Amino acid sequence: MTWACETSGKAPAYEFFLYLDVKDRARIQALFERLAESGRIRTSERFKKLETRGGVALWEFKSFQLRFIGTYSSVARREFVVACGLQKKRQRHNARDLDRAVRILKEHFSRPEPGGG
Repeated sequence: MTWACETSGKAPAYEFFLYLDVKDRARIQALFERLAESGRIRTSERFKKLETRGGVALWEFKSFQLRFIGTYSSVARREFVVACGLQKKRQRHNARDLDRAVRILKEHFSRPEPGGG
């Protein structure tokens, strides 16, 4: 699992994660670890595909009202990249939040590799 970085160098999802209280952080961390260990999370109540937007397949981790939105870094689905975190209080996602996640992911993937060329 990787925290996506904007071109500014900020990682919005990581900043949101650090803002959470200890209990919520532990719940989200457990989901991240489960994905890392097994390669998937079976229950859609905790992890599910949202939609493809702007050419990016968006997925979300869910724990109560907390959501972390991201995508897989490649077709091989080896690494999950988390773009943004938010507290969702309505049934449907706000289009602005999904657009923000896509923007952050595109900025992240367009950054040069460290130590590269």
